[in-house]
Amino acid sequence: MKEIIQMLEEFVTPHKVNGIETVLNQRTRHLTVVLEDIYQDQNASAVIRSCDCFGIQDLYITQDLHDYQVNPHVVRGASKWVTMHKYEREPESIVKCYQDLRRKKYRIVGTSPNSEALSIQDLDITQKTAIVFGTEKRGMSDYAMQYADELVHIPMRGFTESLNISVCAALIMNVLSDKLRQSNILWSLDEKEKNELKYEWYKRIVKGSDVLINNYLKEHS
Repeated sequence: MKEIIQMLEEFVTPHKVNGIETVLNQRTRHLTVVLEDIYQDQNASAVIRSCDCFGIQDLYITQDLHDYQVNPHVVRGASKWVTMHKYEREPESIVKCYQDLRRKKYRIVGTSPNSEALSIQDLDITQKTAIVFGTEKRGMSDYAMQYADELVHIPMRGFTESLNISVCAALIMNVLSDKLRQSNILWSLDEKEKNELKYEWYKRIVKGSDVLINNYLKEHS
C-alpha cells in the first residue's frame, strides 16, 4: 500500500499533501459519534461537518423508520474525509451498531435533555467513547437509552430545554475534543490507520486513480 500511496502522491499538490498530513495527525478514533435514525438531512450533514472539524474520524449511522440522507449544500465535501459506518434500515439497526461498538471496546454514552444526567463537562473519556444522538423529535430510542453505559446532558441557562441536534452534537464534540487533547490519553491514529486513510483520500482526490492503481499493479506484478 505504501508504494501505491507514493505513486498517487505524485498527482497531489504539495500544499494538499501537507494539509492531509496535518489533518491525519489531528484525527482520532478514541471518540466517535452515533446518529440514531436521524431524518433531517441538514442536521445529518451538519454533524458530518462537525466530525471533520473536530478531528473525529468515524460516524456511525443507524436507520429504523427513516433513511439517512446527506445534503451536499450543507456537508460541503466533508463526507470525503469522514468514515461513515451505515447500518441497513431495520428495527435491529441500533442493536447491531451497539454490538459493533462493544467489539471495538467503546464505552457508549447517550445524550439526554434531562438535567439529572451527568454534565458533559464531567464525562470521563479515559476509555474509548461513543456519543449517541437520538432523533429530532423523540430523542434516543428505549433500547439505545437502556443499553448506554452513561447519559450526559448539556447544562442549559435559559427557558429552552434542548438544542437542535446538530448544534448539540457540535458543542459536545468541541468540549470532548478539547478535553481529549489536553489529557495524557493516547488518542491519535497509528501509522497503519493513517496510511489506510491516506490511501482512501488520495483515491478520492486523484482523477483516474483506479486506472493509475491498476496500471501500477500490472507493471509491478
